[in-house]
Amino acid sequence: MTKENKVELQKKYLELQILINQINQVQQQILAIQNQVIELRNLKENIDKLKNIKINSESYVPISSNILIKAKILDNKEFLVAVGSNVLVPKTEEETLELIEKQIKEIENIIFELETHLNELDNKGKEVQEEIMDLSKQ
Repeated sequence: MTKENKVELQKKYLELQILINQINQVQQQILAIQNQVIELRNLKENIDKLKNIKINSESYVPISSNILIKAKILDNKEFLVAVGSNVLVPKTEEETLELIEKQIKEIENIIFELETHLNELDNKGKEVQEEIMDLSKQ
C-alpha cells in the first residue's frame, strides 16, 4: 500500500466516523421528536376525556411536573392556550384540538425530513465503507 493510499484510507476512516456521529445525532433527534408527538396525542385524549367530567367536580391539576393541586372544574369547554411570550389565548375545545392536530402534522413533517436526511447519511456511509474496502485491497 502506497503512502498516498494510507493517507486516503485515514481520511475515509475519519469521514466514516463523522458520518456515524451524524447518524447517531439524527436518530436521537428523531426519537425526541417522536416523543413530542406521543405527548401531543396523549393531550388530545385527555382533552377528549374532559367531556365526561361534570362541572363543579373536583380534580387534581398539575402546577409543575410533580406537584398537583385540588381544583374545581368550572368549565370543560374552554381552554387557555399559550401562544408564546407568556401570552395565553382562550380557545374552544374544537379550536384547541385543531391546534394540537396541526402541531402533530408539523412535527411529523419534520420527522419525515429527518428520516430522509438519515437515509442520505446512511447511503453516504455505505459508499465510504466501500471506498475503504477498495483502498484496503490495494
